[in-house]
Amino acid sequence: MIIVLSVDHFLISFKRKENPPQMPSLKYAILLSIVTSFLYFRIMRSFEMDSYTTIYIYLFFCAVSYIFYELDYKRRRLPNGPMPWLLSGNMPSFINVKNVDDLFLFWKQRYGGIFTVWIGPIPLVMVSDLPTIKKYFIQHADAFSNRWRNFVTDSIMEGSNGIVQIDGDKWREQRRFALHTLRDFGVGRPLMEQMITLEVTTLMNHMEKTCGLSTKEVNLCPSIAVCVGNIINNMLFGLRFNQDNSYMHRLHSLLDDQSHTVMQPIMGAYIAFTVTTKVPVINGEWDRLMGIKKELLEFLEGQIQKHRENWKEEMMEQEPEDLTYAYMIEVEKRKRAGEDVGFFDDQQLKMLLLDLFFAGMETTVTTLKWAFLLMAKNPRVQQKVQEELDSIAQPMIEIQHRTRLPYIQATINEIQRIANILPINLLRTVAEDIDIDGYQFKKGDLIIPQISILMNDPEIFKNPKDFCPERFLDENLNVKKIDEFLPFSIGRRQCLGESLARAELYLIFANLMQNFKFEVSEDVTTERVLGLTVSPVQYTCKISRRGLDHNQNCVK
Repeated sequence: MIIVLSVDHFLISFKRKENPPQMPSLKYAILLSIVTSFLYFRIMRSFEMDSYTTIYIYLFFCAVSYIFYELDYKRRRLPNGPMPWLLSGNMPSFINVKNVDDLFLFWKQRYGGIFTVWIGPIPLVMVSDLPTIKKYFIQHADAFSNRWRNFVTDSIMEGSNGIVQIDGDKWREQRRFALHTLRDFGVGRPLMEQMITLEVTTLMNHMEKTCGLSTKEVNLCPSIAVCVGNIINNMLFGLRFNQDNSYMHRLHSLLDDQSHTVMQPIMGAYIAFTVTTKVPVINGEWDRLMGIKKELLEFLEGQIQKHRENWKEEMMEQEPEDLTYAYMIEVEKRKRAGEDVGFFDDQQLKMLLLDLFFAGMETTVTTLKWAFLLMAKNPRVQQKVQEELDSIAQPMIEIQHRTRLPYIQATINEIQRIANILPINLLRTVAEDIDIDGYQFKKGDLIIPQISILMNDPEIFKNPKDFCPERFLDENLNVKKIDEFLPFSIGRRQCLGESLARAELYLIFANLMQNFKFEVSEDVTTERVLGLTVSPVQYTCKISRRGLDHNQNCVK
């Protein structure tokens, strides 16, 4: 380890300033190796060395050449970063680390705002300062906005389908359709608030029934998941579940399991060596992931089938009831007009629904899990939040009240910053060869805007581990814009459902905080559980009503 660090320091000190040379293609590298080997043995034979000595010297020469290639040559064209280990890259650095955010921040402080981490033999460039993020992912969005497809993603999405893992014309067409349809269903409009308010009211009634007039210790997370799930289910399928519905709780559990399973280290082996998915014992996580996928797709296929069975001709002239019907109507209209249906097909519909269902639930539910845990762990902030909410003196907090609730907005911002639920942004790839800032990016190279580093950077957020909503307020106690605060990512791959998520977080958080008090025991921690999104450890919360019911009647 000491040797590796010494070599790392040496290479940093003598890093070349000129543009690095092009790396040879694989076929030329193999040809060069064959020719070099032939010449080497001819030369060694001329020195009349015995065969064993010749082989030993040759193997030593190969080993030295390989080490030089791994530790120096292959890294020249990309931004500097931590020295990779042979074969495993920087993966050993993740084994004993308690907080991956701290590791990324350490690398940024050491190597600068753009650096390369090696996932085995695969380089991943992390961009973690705002000017460079804007330069790469906004100014050069065409070059840095593709997605990384691999064996795991293709197996889950059954090829290039959905909306998250696709590129090019298909992505543009399907994203345009999804945005247009979601807007028609009220996203960003008053209709959206009505849908959310209905589910929030249902959730609060359920919580009041659970709590009664006393304090009850409950696991709040499943109830929040049903509330958020019903909002996206209603848009996608026209479907709602009761709070006590076990099937909805099962769907939420599947999404949680999928989020954590895909982040298991063994997934790297499945990607690099696909045969391992068929090897007993080590393919356990793969079988688990495929089982989750199968159960989720059975739910989606069931919803699609119900829509087909309930299809009526008059729907062609009516506003669609949900996104599934909107998709079917779009396909039928194109067919009847003799137009190309483009990338619209049954498989794409199923995977589009899977992406929207996961994205519409997982991120918002996870953020709200953190929200009420952080409120319970920070009673001072909880009290200030409730004092501001009490100033509204209305039975329901609405979107129109937002401008009168700056501390609420600042608190939600701080919850998103502290929760920092995407430890590694969804992987993007370089769409075409490009030279920029002295680096040579090849088509297919992995690169991401590493937003999580910005959210933890002490140069931007003083004492970043402290929960302090006041950091988002200016001297006049108005909400302060901080450019580096990017919880919904940036550029063309910015979150499709941002406006919906913002409205959900605000209305659910504000109304529950207005009506209930949250407490947790001392032993409940804010430890982070790594997955596609980072969740808190499962916790139970003591919940009590705050003295007023929804009709503003005193509760005795």
